[in-house]
Amino acid sequence: MLAVALNCIGAIGEEEFGPALVKLFNDFMVVKLIPHEDLAEARLQLCQPAGYGELQKDIEESWNPSESLLELRGPNAKLRRMVRQMFFFDEEKKFEKVLLEGCDGITDFPWAVQIVVMQLPVGWEQVLEWIYMADIIVLIDSESEVCRDFAARLKTIGPDIPVFLENVQEGLSNDLKVGLEVLFADYIKKRDEIKDILESQYPEQLISCAQAHRMAGKLGVSLPLVGNVCDEHGYRVTYCRLGCF
Repeated sequence: MLAVALNCIGAIGEEEFGPALVKLFNDFMVVKLIPHEDLAEARLQLCQPAGYGELQKDIEESWNPSESLLELRGPNAKLRRMVRQMFFFDEEKKFEKVLLEGCDGITDFPWAVQIVVMQLPVGWEQVLEWIYMADIIVLIDSESEVCRDFAARLKTIGPDIPVFLENVQEGLSNDLKVGLEVLFADYIKKRDEIKDILESQYPEQLISCAQAHRMAGKLGVSLPLVGNVCDEHGYRVTYCRLGCF
């Protein structure tokens, strides 16, 4: 499975960048999340979380097959869990390639590939955390000298994070497509590596939280990604710390 979360900051919106991205990769299923607050339902449910059926009652679904677009409306906390449940436990909605829109992907779906799209001006204090968590950064308005200076500064902060300067109106560049293809392939490879270790070392489909931590460190992957692959293949994490999985 390839899950990609779109994070936009500045004047650029997902309604501008998302369609341009889908033109580059037309086999993505777009899942647009439209959260609303529901204070009465915002309590933690670590010990007895609501089941999939209960979650569905609080989520409105709108499906547009002609555009490969699924819209989900509901309380933000329940939308996050609905996506997790849906992608791995609902046979009809197990999409191979998913683009998540309308969310704070870095916070809500840390196990996904994180695309951060920025349009200046933005404040450094506003974007610093996103920079460190991004897998790839796209700056809009590539002809601007300010934008090029900003990109140069980004490279000093995160030298290993690919940065692309793009013009959405003209269509996204082939260089960006190639960069994303490399990123997507690496993500899928990591998921496969986690799956192989799970199958070879934990055939009973149980893994402790401490073992998951060690696996993440050994492979150099994030802990949320390990937990997500466990979800995908039906593994249960035991002795979990504070509901991390």
